[in-house]
Amino acid sequence: MSEFFYYFCGMKNILSVIVVALVLVAVVTGCGGMHRYDARHSDINRALAYYRRHDGEREKLTRAYIYKGAVMEELGHPDSAMLYYKHAEATAAPTDYFNLGYTKLRIAELYQDQISQDSSAICKLKDAIELFKLINDTTLVISALGKLGAICGDVYPDSAVKYLSQAIDLAKQFNPTLQYSHKSTLSGLMLFQGEYETANKLAMDIVRNGSGYCNETQFYYYAALSYVRLGHLDSAKYILMLTPTPIDAVDSLAYYNINAEISRSEGNNQLYNKYLEASKQIAIRILSNSQENSLISEEKDFEKQLSDNKNIVYHQRNSILNITLMIALVLLLTISVITLLLYRKIKVVSHEKSVIKQELESSLEKLKQQQLKSENQSVSVLLRKRLSAIQELYDSVRVKWTEGEKVKRIIPLSGMLKSLNENKLLMNVELSDSFWRKMMSSVDDEMDGIVSFVEKNYPNLSKDDIKLFCLLCAKISPQIIRLCMKFDNPKTVTNYRSKIIKKKIGLDMSFDDFVEKYLNQELGKV
Repeated sequence: MSEFFYYFCGMKNILSVIVVALVLVAVVTGCGGMHRYDARHSDINRALAYYRRHDGEREKLTRAYIYKGAVMEELGHPDSAMLYYKHAEATAAPTDYFNLGYTKLRIAELYQDQISQDSSAICKLKDAIELFKLINDTTLVISALGKLGAICGDVYPDSAVKYLSQAIDLAKQFNPTLQYSHKSTLSGLMLFQGEYETANKLAMDIVRNGSGYCNETQFYYYAALSYVRLGHLDSAKYILMLTPTPIDAVDSLAYYNINAEISRSEGNNQLYNKYLEASKQIAIRILSNSQENSLISEEKDFEKQLSDNKNIVYHQRNSILNITLMIALVLLLTISVITLLLYRKIKVVSHEKSVIKQELESSLEKLKQQQLKSENQSVSVLLRKRLSAIQELYDSVRVKWTEGEKVKRIIPLSGMLKSLNENKLLMNVELSDSFWRKMMSSVDDEMDGIVSFVEKNYPNLSKDDIKLFCLLCAKISPQIIRLCMKFDNPKTVTNYRSKIIKKKIGLDMSFDDFVEKYLNQELGKV
């Protein structure tokens, strides 16, 4: 099982683990988002999310906000619509006159429906008119002037007349069909101010020429009522005959009120009371429907808020779950990588342990065999010295020293090598002076006093240089030399061998050439 796990954590499988983890994250995140599909996942919201991420799509982002506001307004959520319109207003570039003007126009319309917001609506419409003028969009200028006149009608009648007159004049010049709806609004304003002749003139112009372009029935009532106020009852009755059948309660209320006015002017109190009672019932019904619609609107807003709160809680839970799974997957990847690194380190340590152990045992075995086969007494003495030194080295590498106190304890070489590799320090191996005396003596005896010669004639060499020179002459393997000299880098032995004669001793020759010349007495003896 452990071998399978180590194989699974191999370097070529790490990429597979990462890919699988990323796929799991994508699946979990995707599943979390698929449980619920609401308005925030509509096309317009995806467009908004896209354009928010791309700074170069400012105009398109503005239009997306406007469209989103229009959708929310149509769904009966004016507060949300206002929020998106204001986002559009803040996003639009200062030179984007069309989008800025159109946004202000929509905001003004929302303000118009709110109590005590007429002044804000008026300001927005004035700004919109100036922006539309910059792009020469006369149609939008006419529309904004008409809306501005309608808002000002109750509070600023003189201003209302001015704005509506400007809208009518522009419409006559550029698009005559647009004049009639504004004439209808102005006719009602004139009627309210007691300007019956002006009101009648405007209303009758619509009856004669503009009824096909203005879908309001109110201008018929303005014409009929203005005739009543002027005392022309027959003309008022004639206009009522031309008036389309009332299609809603407001039209019916106006119809009965005008008939009541005519009946009262004729002195027919019975008919007057009849029409007045019918008008009263319609007014009560309109008021009741208004209150009911208000309650329904409030109930819808409450349900929307409740739904939004549920969605927020749901998405928060989803986010927490996704974050938890992400953390778990990251931890899994981290543990897998750490396990892989430890496994590789253990393999390296085991390999080095095996190499050193084999080299030491091989050296001992070779020396023992040479001692057994030797017939020359002087050679036997030399081999015994070398064998004793190597045996001492073999024992020394298995002794651990701690805190200055010699505690001789047999420990595995793997433990020492693990300390070497993890802490970037050599094993705590201490070689005694006896070892170095035996090693130098055996090399001197074998090589005609070369160590003593170098030690005496080249004072620039340090004690460690002499020890390393001795080990190189004895042809000890680099791995064992590394242990003896406590070298951190395995390449140090090779580098030292190639540079000791040139750098330390100062002769332009290799190490082997130096030894050969010494043995051939070409260096001279002191």
